[in-house]
Amino acid sequence: MDKGIIVDSLRRKLESEPYKSFHIDGFRRAAVLVPILSGPRGLEILFTVRSMSLKNHPGQISFPGGSIEPGEGVVSAARRETFEETGLQIDPKSIIGRLDDISSPAGFVATPIVGIHQGKDTLQLNAEEVSGAFRIELSKLLSTEPKIQTVKGFGREREVVTYFVGLRRIWGFTGGILHNLLRILRTSDDS
Repeated sequence: MDKGIIVDSLRRKLESEPYKSFHIDGFRRAAVLVPILSGPRGLEILFTVRSMSLKNHPGQISFPGGSIEPGEGVVSAARRETFEETGLQIDPKSIIGRLDDISSPAGFVATPIVGIHQGKDTLQLNAEEVSGAFRIELSKLLSTEPKIQTVKGFGREREVVTYFVGLRRIWGFTGGILHNLLRILRTSDDS
């Protein structure tokens, strides 16, 4: 399917489905960007690998993101963090929507922002935060069935979603964001 048609369909779906936002006392606000890039065989999602020197979740697969600074909105924070971690400049006009807020055991409630990167995508990784990056075709992710487990922690039950793609294990916080995006992409354009 044509990349433009997929992007337009995703934009319509994100606009028509209200996202869920929430607050947890004591948790900090954060924003992440789900970068969708144009690849040789179709659209791809960019993932990063967190530096081993980070306090929270070292070495795990993630999306670029971090704390929202005072006076900053979620879109600005997601764009800033993406540039700081990967060197990608995401144009504000390339933001196509947002997904449901998600909480992290590290004490964050994050708003995932979906953006299309249409320019040159030469990465300049910030080694203090990111040890690597890779792309996975959207079609491959859509054809992958996740493993979903219910776990107890922090006084409540929650689902942990894990995608195994090749040798990659995308799970937890990032798996939950990916799962929500893929769920929306799978919905019919008529719904």
